[in-house]
Amino acid sequence: MGSDAHYLFEIEDRVGVVTLNRPDKLNAINWELAQDLCDLFRDLRKRDDVAVIVLTGAGRGFCSGGDAEWLGGESDRGIPGLSEVPLERYQRKTPAGPVAEFTRWIVEVDKPVIAALAGPVMGAGLAFALACDRRFADGTTRMSAAMVRLGFAPDCGITYFLPRITSLSTALMMVETGRILEAEECFRHGLIDELVPKGEALAAAMVYAKELAGGPSVAVDLARRFVHKSLTSTLDEMLDYEAVAATMSAHTADAREGTRAFLEKRKPEFQGH
Repeated sequence: MGSDAHYLFEIEDRVGVVTLNRPDKLNAINWELAQDLCDLFRDLRKRDDVAVIVLTGAGRGFCSGGDAEWLGGESDRGIPGLSEVPLERYQRKTPAGPVAEFTRWIVEVDKPVIAALAGPVMGAGLAFALACDRRFADGTTRMSAAMVRLGFAPDCGITYFLPRITSLSTALMMVETGRILEAEECFRHGLIDELVPKGEALAAAMVYAKELAGGPSVAVDLARRFVHKSLTSTLDEMLDYEAVAATMSAHTADAREGTRAFLEKRKPEFQGH
């Protein structure tokens, strides 16, 4: 469980479930919560008891974006241009601090991260959802690149993920207008991968996550790493990276088990190592 319970964490069948737990604020993100989430994901990268992560929110929403008190410059943590609170060196270089850094950790945790969404998925919350490997959402889900609605330019990686997940024109529309998209429209634009009945997003995400957790996790993690790498690489570079990944995964017990199972015409029993 996170400090002050502003996030919850539990493990089920090698799936780590991370729940943003500020339901009275629609799980709005603040500096402290973001910092704790970064610390958690940094730790999860090294843990062998967690093969897959599910990220979700308590109550009626996934994450409504930045905490209004912090964004308004009214908290003890300063924000550039909006408060007189002195900024530490880290924040002077990265104004959003760990809020933006958490987007990076969703990728850098080096394990599949699956989003289970409902209600508001806005601002920083949208960035977190887009950084995940796959998004399961119910019909209450509403998405917005909401920064511009408050007069802010987009941050937290939204401009990286949006044009890669949806079309360029949709990405531009979202960051320029802050328009709120309902679930069906999000699904149509590819922002939601699996649209499920109300209240079933977490259950659906867990089914998928457990399927991944039962697989050869070293190979799965390497595959995930190199798909992300391909977004900024050439074909020749990816062929070289894939050769390295194939060599690395060939030395695992799961590769030996998978090969034996194929030859013996049976289902493999992967152990994750």
